[in-house]
Amino acid sequence: MRTLRLLLPGALLLLITACSGDAGLPFSADPLQGCFATSARKPADFRVEKEGGQYYVSFSRGDQWQREPNALHKATRSEISRYFRDDADQIDSALIRMAGGFGIFHFNKGATLKGKASDSDYMALMLIGAGPVYAVKCQ
Repeated sequence: MRTLRLLLPGALLLLITACSGDAGLPFSADPLQGCFATSARKPADFRVEKEGGQYYVSFSRGDQWQREPNALHKATRSEISRYFRDDADQIDSALIRMAGGFGIFHFNKGATLKGKASDSDYMALMLIGAGPVYAVKCQ
């Protein structure tokens, strides 16, 4: 009986947490999944989702998301060094489109490479250019 009394509060907390869902949480445990914007105060410009072990990017087109048909590729160290020749060791992980034109890069904690915004741990490469992006809440 005493064991039951000790376990009951934990079980209730687990039940409450499980039932609340994560709809209000903006970020995934996987740093490459989620919604991203070119400004921390803007709605998402693109989102990265994982489906069947593959990553896909969708771009915001007004009120709809347009998903790119080809999966993104999880970049190797060698591939990352093509984008960040002198600073590849500061990149934790990256997804790139093999045909080019898109990549998202997650920095290691404390990264100091040129072009990194002090308030963002991400950089994206898109057809319009490269620059910092921010993990934002998916709408």
